[in-house]
Amino acid sequence: MDRIIEISNLTAQYDGETILEDISIDIYRNDITVILGKSGCGKTTLLKNILRLYQPSQGKIKVFGQDITGMEESDFDQILVKIGVLFQNGALLNSIKVWENVAIPLEQHTDLPDSIIKRLVQKKLEMVELPFASNLYPAQLSGGMRKRAALARAIAMDPLLLFGDEPSAGLDPVTSLALDNLLLKLREFLNMTLVIVTHELSSIRRIADRIIFLDKGKVIFQGKLKEGENSDKPEVQQFFNPTGRR
Repeated sequence: MDRIIEISNLTAQYDGETILEDISIDIYRNDITVILGKSGCGKTTLLKNILRLYQPSQGKIKVFGQDITGMEESDFDQILVKIGVLFQNGALLNSIKVWENVAIPLEQHTDLPDSIIKRLVQKKLEMVELPFASNLYPAQLSGGMRKRAALARAIAMDPLLLFGDEPSAGLDPVTSLALDNLLLKLREFLNMTLVIVTHELSSIRRIADRIIFLDKGKVIFQGKLKEGENSDKPEVQQFFNPTGRR
């Protein structure tokens, strides 16, 4: 299988504390890989290392076949253009309209005229089922709509890779289901690879092709979802079967 991210012997330490210890994982093209585990196990830290928001203490991270750990910033910027990020709280700017939020990546990374950017933004809003929201402000949207507007911005540049940090956090079950279905649809339509951090069991079962289970900064399971559900690792069993029933 084609690996889009390869992480080898990654260790991350902060203030003398080891957050991630000697982890090696592979993330495969066009899969939805979910990173899961208890709070504080290092899930978000792993994402931030892949995005170079944190620098690992040791180890190697390859994205699109290129080692990013020692890469020049200008070279890494060329990789970032192919990556979208859906933040937990959406991170929309409340002072500007929805279309202006979605346009930010296109304005920053292309020389397209405003008229083309507006058309592309409208197309992305249609993809996330918000065709009417262009001239609204984020505060005028419901929680689920804000997540979808943030998703439109994350896919503005047609990324090959999309990262999501707890994308369904704070959503009711019906809205969470709709967001999951939208992620599945966009994965197929845009031919994307998704890496999602979440602890929502129902969401994991809906969208995950593969899972990476972290516990106390170490990878204790990685593989296909069904294999994880049937794992004999006690921590993984407890996560998927909290009542102890099979």
